[in-house]
Amino acid sequence: MDINLLNERIARLKEWEQTESLNEILYSVFSSLSSYTQGRFDALTKEISEETVLYRQTPVIRTAVCAKEDIKKQVFLAPVSSEPPINSPGYITTVFADCDYPAIQELMDHTYPAEIRAKTGTIGTQVSLRYSLKYLHKLKSLYYIFNENELPWTTVNSIYFYKFLDVYGKDIGQDVEVDGFDIDFGQYDKYLSYDKVLLWNISPVTIDVASCEAVPAFDTILYEHMFTDLLLDENHYLVCSIGDRFTSFRRGQVMYVRTYSRKFKKFDLLRITDAVDTDGPLYLQPKSNRKKVGFIESAAKGRYIPTRGEAERIVYSLNNEADLRLIDIEVLPFSDENVKRYKGIDYNYFVEANSFLPDKKLLLFTFKAGAGLKWAHEVMFYVLSELQLYFYEYNCVGKMV
Repeated sequence: MDINLLNERIARLKEWEQTESLNEILYSVFSSLSSYTQGRFDALTKEISEETVLYRQTPVIRTAVCAKEDIKKQVFLAPVSSEPPINSPGYITTVFADCDYPAIQELMDHTYPAEIRAKTGTIGTQVSLRYSLKYLHKLKSLYYIFNENELPWTTVNSIYFYKFLDVYGKDIGQDVEVDGFDIDFGQYDKYLSYDKVLLWNISPVTIDVASCEAVPAFDTILYEHMFTDLLLDENHYLVCSIGDRFTSFRRGQVMYVRTYSRKFKKFDLLRITDAVDTDGPLYLQPKSNRKKVGFIESAAKGRYIPTRGEAERIVYSLNNEADLRLIDIEVLPFSDENVKRYKGIDYNYFVEANSFLPDKKLLLFTFKAGAGLKWAHEVMFYVLSELQLYFYEYNCVGKMV
């Protein structure tokens, strides 16, 4: 409005009542406008103050083992996978091996006589074992979901992952329907069982979008999806791949996902529960990737110096059982002999290397295990896989003494 025109019209008013009435109208209008502006500012300030990243720390992943008949009795733990390996002709079954790494290596180095009962008749064959792909593929998939949700990867305490072995029969086609089998594992038969299942505190869920609004951002429009009733203080939610860039955050107890090119009616999420299932019957109790965070860890805030002291701090910050002790650290030159000698389970085989050095030196960690530590080699490999995330300019290897 032209201010000069407004002043001219006011000056033409001759009666005092008209002037007073106009003053009241103008005062009311501008007071309402001021109140509205202040209200919007306060609402925006509150919205910004409540908006935060979903999780300030990496979610804790727990893994456990139970019998198949006890799966339905678990409240907070769910099967990692219930499907057979993908594109795996000859697959017969999955077994759980209750023995240490050296024994499992011997077990996988041999073949064993078996009779496979199929609809077409009985098939005599030889079977072999390898680490269960259906579980390792789930672990790899979780790593990529962490990346898409912009979360730092922390090694899952995956000792149990490498206790499950897939059994494959020689010359058994993918179209053969296996009704039963008899396998002679000889001296190893006492370690193997067919009724165990790997569990973790992760379950897939599909959530309907409560509402979606278009939000202007610089020179584009984003789509802000809102989710309610998720109990965010008790559960973590990771967005599965949606074929679009996204960011997730929370305001109070409401979760939001912003997408960059299109809106969605529902999302596939992974729910990671913080609660611990203490009532469900388990064959092996949960292990987790939770760290013991001390003063140095808190002060570092992601900045690490590759020193011996730093390596020791990382080792003892892991819940790797008190009977595994670090004895020595040394740098070895790269050679085929050294790589072959110290090669073990590569827990983080799917992690993309941050170093492009073609022949990285070996960083050898020497450990000593107490008599009460079960599966000492697997605990050592778990610790090494976490160290590798920090000391990426080396190949982290280990040995037991």
